[in-house]
Amino acid sequence: MDRQLHIINLSHRKDRIFLLNNQLLKQNLIGCIWPGISDLENAKRGISKAHNDIKFTDLGGFDYFLKTEPIDYDLYLGGIYFGSLNTDNSVEDFAGLTLYKIRQKFYDTFLSINEDKDLDRELSKKGKFLVCNPFVAVQHNGFSDNVKEYVNYDKHLIGKKLFIQ
Repeated sequence: MDRQLHIINLSHRKDRIFLLNNQLLKQNLIGCIWPGISDLENAKRGISKAHNDIKFTDLGGFDYFLKTEPIDYDLYLGGIYFGSLNTDNSVEDFAGLTLYKIRQKFYDTFLSINEDKDLDRELSKKGKFLVCNPFVAVQHNGFSDNVKEYVNYDKHLIGKKLFIQ
C-alpha cells in the first residue's frame, strides 16, 4: 500500500507545515512536499497551485480512505464542505479538495480548469466524483489565504458523518 502523499505547500505557511507533519506522523504517512505558488493578486490562482491543509478526523483515516476506494471514479474525495451527497456517495458539485485521488484518465480535464477560478467549483459536473463517507479529512480552522481572515470550517460539517474509530 502506497503510504506517500504528494502535497503542495506554501513555504510561508509555517503553521500549516507543522500541522501537516503532525497529521502525516499520526497516519504513518510520508509526505512528498512540493512548493506552492502564492499569488497575492488572485488568491484563487494561488489555491489552484497550493493545497496545504489536511486534518484527518481520526487515526486510521487514511487507511479507511484507501480501503473504501471505489473502483470507478474520476475524483475520489476524503470529504467535502459543500455539495449534496447522493445515496451512492457521488456528488456533482462540491467544495473541498483537502484529500483526493485523481484517475489518470481525468488529468487533462483537471489540469484544464481555469486557474483564475475556484478549482473545486469549476470542476462542477465535469466528472464522476465520489466521496468517502464517513469523511476522513477536513481542513484546520485558522487563517485563510483565500479570504485573508480567520475561518472556522466546523459549521460546514454539521450533519455530515465523520470517520471516528
